[in-house]
Amino acid sequence: MTVRSVPAGFAPLLELLELEQPRVVTTAQLSRFSHEAGLDIPFEIAVRRLRERGWLLPLATKGVWEFAPAARAGAFGSGDPLIELRAVLARDPDTPCSVAAESAAYLLGFASRRPEAECVGAPPGVRLPKSLRVYRLVRWAPAVPSATRDALPVWAPATLIAFMAARPSGFHDWPNVGEWLAGAAAAIDVDELAAELEGHSAGSWRRAAYLLSRGGAEVKASRLMDGAPPGSGPYYLGDRAAPGCYDRDFDVIDSVGLEVTT
Repeated sequence: MTVRSVPAGFAPLLELLELEQPRVVTTAQLSRFSHEAGLDIPFEIAVRRLRERGWLLPLATKGVWEFAPAARAGAFGSGDPLIELRAVLARDPDTPCSVAAESAAYLLGFASRRPEAECVGAPPGVRLPKSLRVYRLVRWAPAVPSATRDALPVWAPATLIAFMAARPSGFHDWPNVGEWLAGAAAAIDVDELAAELEGHSAGSWRRAAYLLSRGGAEVKASRLMDGAPPGSGPYYLGDRAAPGCYDRDFDVIDSVGLEVTT
């Protein structure tokens, strides 16, 4: 255990931080907290003293720090793998990025295992801060509002399934999908899924319908197929060079080896 000292006159500021328990704090937030605490010293000096004593921990995102509360018993990071995403969104709340793909499956409560590499999604053409390079980036412009999990924007179930159907190679955890597909299919709103697939290929629609069906949502799959654009398959779910199982109802060849468990 490392005992951290409280700089003279900083007790009211630390009391406010302990009360709020922010995971990350921005320059603007620290300035506000300092003003509320009546701390009458230059802001830069306040930050330096809190950093020197281990109350604020450095992040790659400029102008944002991780707060290490007293309960952590030392100047240790939380180990939160999405801390840099939190920092970016705390500093710039309008940044159009969210937890995506395998990471979304985990935070939505579908997948039971956290991915080894966290994934963040953003619309094509959007430039993201360098601090987010620690994550795998996928490009997708969601058509439906994000969900909120653990105080972060997360792809909605419809966005997740649409991405998996339209960009199968962009999803990196197919071997475990069968464990949670039924739960995801049950949570899907067909109209939202159709909105996510608007403008995408006929194969994307059919792969999405196939996923719904394999998840036990046959009625939803049928409804989605009713609105699908015309096309001629077969359509691959996975590597075209790999062997797969053909599903005549959706004209899909499944080469990811989807095995659904209940």
